[in-house]
Amino acid sequence: MKRLTSLLLSLLLCSASFAQDPNFHIYLAFGQSNMEGNATPEAQDQNAPKRFKMMAAVNFSSPQRTKGQWYTANPPLCRQGTGLTPCDYFGRTLCEKLPDQITVGVINVALGGCSIKMFDEDQIGAYLPTCADWLKNYAAQYNNHPYNELIALAKKAQKDGVIKGILLHQGCTDNMQSWWPAEVKMLYERMLNDLNLSAEEVPLLVGELVGQAEGGSCYGHNSACIAKMPGLIKHCYVISSKGCPQRGDGLHFTAEGYREMGRRYAAAMLDFLEKNDTNAEFSAAELKVRTNEMTLTPGLSTEITVFGNEADGTSHNVTRRCDFSVDDEAIAKVDGIRIVAGTQEGTTVVHVSFTDKDGKTVTTDITVKVEMFPFTADGLNPSIIGSGKFIEKTHSLQTGKDGFGGWQYTNGIDISGYNYLVVHLRLPSSAKPTLRIYNTTNTTGDYYEYEILKQKDIVIELKDLKTVGGKTLNLKNVRMIGFSSNGSASMYINEIYLSNDGETPASIDAVMNNGQQSAGVYNIGGQRLNTPVKGINIINGKKVFIK
Repeated sequence: MKRLTSLLLSLLLCSASFAQDPNFHIYLAFGQSNMEGNATPEAQDQNAPKRFKMMAAVNFSSPQRTKGQWYTANPPLCRQGTGLTPCDYFGRTLCEKLPDQITVGVINVALGGCSIKMFDEDQIGAYLPTCADWLKNYAAQYNNHPYNELIALAKKAQKDGVIKGILLHQGCTDNMQSWWPAEVKMLYERMLNDLNLSAEEVPLLVGELVGQAEGGSCYGHNSACIAKMPGLIKHCYVISSKGCPQRGDGLHFTAEGYREMGRRYAAAMLDFLEKNDTNAEFSAAELKVRTNEMTLTPGLSTEITVFGNEADGTSHNVTRRCDFSVDDEAIAKVDGIRIVAGTQEGTTVVHVSFTDKDGKTVTTDITVKVEMFPFTADGLNPSIIGSGKFIEKTHSLQTGKDGFGGWQYTNGIDISGYNYLVVHLRLPSSAKPTLRIYNTTNTTGDYYEYEILKQKDIVIELKDLKTVGGKTLNLKNVRMIGFSSNGSASMYINEIYLSNDGETPASIDAVMNNGQQSAGVYNIGGQRLNTPVKGINIINGKKVFIK
C-alpha cells in the first residue's frame, strides 16, 4: 500500500489545476434496487468516516438533506427509505486503504425495478409511460429523467473534486437481454463524453447479480451479459457476487452481502489506481500518442491519450498536462482531452506539447481528417449491433448475424440537401446485406432499410424515405448509416457517398465540370492533394480507388 500511496500522491500533485480539490475522489453510481440498497442498515453500519461523503441526489426529510449538497455518508445513500448499498462499504474501504488526505464521495442515482432504459435519453420517453405507478413515483423524484439528474449532479461535483470511477449494479429487470451489454457500453461512453472524462482514467465497475449457488433468480445475466463487458470496455471490472448471501427472494443481498460487494468494488478500484501511475514527475525524452493520424465523422469526438516517455522507455500518461492547439478549428477542435470533429469535412493538425519537470518541452502532431464515410478503424464501427469485423485495407465489412456496422454521428448530420445516397460494392455479397439509416443512436429504434441483396451498385433517392415502422425519416438529424447482414460473409465496399445527380459525390461537384477538371489530384471532399491517398481520389477528373 505504500507504493499505492506514493503513486496517488504523485497523481494528486499533478492534477491540481483540474479540480478545486484533487484530494476529493468522486464516484458515480447508478442502477436498480441492489444499487439503491435493499437491506436494513445495522448498528455497525452507522458512524461512517468523516472522509466519506455522499451528495444527496434528491431532498431528504429524515435525515434532513438537501439535493446537491455533501453529507457524511451514513445510510441511506440513495433516497430516503432505501437501505444499505454496495456504495456504503465501497467508500469506507477506500477511506481505510487510501492516504488520510483523500476524501471519498459518492453520488447514487438508482431506481428499484427499472430497466437500463430508464437511463437512456433515447428510450426513456417511450419506456417510462409503460412503468408501474410506484416506479413512476421513483422517477418523478429525479424529474422523470434520472440520467440528466445524475449528469447535472456530477457536473456540480466536478467543481469540488475529481470523478474517478463509475459503479453499476443493474440487470434483474433486463435479465439475459442480448442488447444489454451494448446499451451499458453506450451509456458509459455517453457519461464520459458529457462529463469530459477519459476512459483511461475513469473505469466502469459492474457488479454481478445474486449467483446460482446462492439461489439467485437472475444468475444467468452474469454469464450472458455482465461477463461480456470487459470485452467491450478496456477498463471494466466485473465484481463477483460469489458467496454473497441473499435475503431469500433470489434478487437482493443481505446486509452482509452488500458489505462484501462494496469491499469487492473497492478492491477493484484500488487495483486500477495502483496500476495507473498516470502522471508521475519525470524527465521526458519524447511524446507519443496512440495514433498520429485519425479520421472522424462529422460531430464525432474521441478522447486523446498522450504518453510521455523517459529515455529508458518508461511511459507516463500526461494527457491532462499537455497543451493543445489546432490549425483549423472549423474542422476539429480540442475540448479538454477530446478531439471533436466539426461539421465541415477536411483535414487539420492538432499540435500537442508537454513540459517536463526539467522545463524541457516535447511535442507531437495529430493529423485529423473529417469525412462523412471514412473507411478507417476510427471512423467505421463494425459492431454497433453484434460483433462484427472490418478490415481497413480491403474495405471488408462482416457483421455478426443480424448485426449492424457503419458510421455514427454523435450530434446528428443534416443530409436533407442531397438527392441520393450511392453505394458501390466491389462484388455482390451472399450475406444478404441491407443498408440502414437511423435517426437515433438507440439500436433498438426504428430505421429506414434498403435490401441490397445481390446488387453491386445501388442509388437511393433520399426524398420521402419511410422507416420500417412507417414514419418519415428525418434527413435533418441522421445519427447512423451502415449495413446489416446475416453474417455469413463479408461485403467489400468500394465507396459510399451523397450525391445530387446519383453519380458524382456531391462534395466534389465544385471541382468537377461535366466529369472533367484541370489536371490535379483531389480527395472526395474536393481538396487539392499533392499525392493520392488511400481510398477514393479524383485524378484528372476521374475517380480512382487506391488501396
